[in-house]
Amino acid sequence: MQLSENAAMALNAIRENEEIPEEHETRLAADEQDSGDLAVRLEFVEETMEGDEVAEQSGTEVYLDPKLAEPLADTTMDVQQTDEGLAFVFRTAPA
Repeated sequence: MQLSENAAMALNAIRENEEIPEEHETRLAADEQDSGDLAVRLEFVEETMEGDEVAEQSGTEVYLDPKLAEPLADTTMDVQQTDEGLAFVFRTAPA
């Protein structure tokens, strides 16, 4: 997974607005749904999990749950404006 400049800036803004301690890491966790699909949850954690992969952009690191590594391998985490505000999205590179 790649991390866009805009996503890195949005994560830093969240961290600042929510006063999240600098020593907390940004992590994408997998939540398995009843349907078998995986939902992605953004969290700020004191410690990452063994096996986590890392994506980095301009000094901003995002740790990735190993369950998400393959499904998100060819994506870029980005942000887009919605009616509710900014939302994180995963874009795939054009074939």
